[in-house]
Amino acid sequence: MDKENRVPCLVFPMGLEAYPFLKRVEVRSRRQAGRAVYREAFFEGCELMIVKCGIGPVKAAAAMQNLRTIPAAIVSAGTAGALVADLNIGDLVVSSHTVSGDNPTEPLVSSSQIAAAAADACRRQGRPHRTAKIVTVTKPVFYRDDREILHRVTGADAVDMESHVIGLEAQRLGVPFVALRAISDDMDCPPLPDFTRPKDLFRNPHQFPARLAALWRWRRFLKNLRFSVEVLHPVLVSMIRSLGRG
Repeated sequence: MDKENRVPCLVFPMGLEAYPFLKRVEVRSRRQAGRAVYREAFFEGCELMIVKCGIGPVKAAAAMQNLRTIPAAIVSAGTAGALVADLNIGDLVVSSHTVSGDNPTEPLVSSSQIAAAAADACRRQGRPHRTAKIVTVTKPVFYRDDREILHRVTGADAVDMESHVIGLEAQRLGVPFVALRAISDDMDCPPLPDFTRPKDLFRNPHQFPARLAALWRWRRFLKNLRFSVEVLHPVLVSMIRSLGRG
């Protein structure tokens, strides 16, 4: 691994989360290793590395282990679920710590400097935000009871499936780390049913009500997800600009 030419690294689980930011940058190179996609980009005088790692801790860890250069800093960017009632869809969470849901007794401290830059960017954009602990789990957590238990056990206000393992890899590389996540589902969002395509609605008429309800739930989920991503990207841009000036 080349230890020179360090640049900030933004890590997104999904292409949908990365896409708005990719539209703003000049991509200089692109490569794929496993499920991860790595882009070297240029944005307003600042060189960046942008990684789409895939969903889940295993893919996130593999993506970080396949980096060719050591970044200047790593930001885990994307969406998350709320574990407390006063976090709403579109609110932003900056990590003070990250922790594994499987081992909540060993939290990882985030970079206070980058966390402060992220919080300042939220304020400049006028977005509701907080600096709090984020827990990483291996499977989605949807039921309210499960969310409440996870909050009590870990002390986290938000849950995702990547940030803690990305932070552990940042620690291994000796670079500062923070997670910046937008809430895409709150405490009262119902679980996602099996995916239903519109063309499947009429194949079994007796299942129409259940399939229609499933389709509505998926559309609501994707609407909230897109809204949260739209909220996230102006904050990311503002944060990158401030870090570039620093």
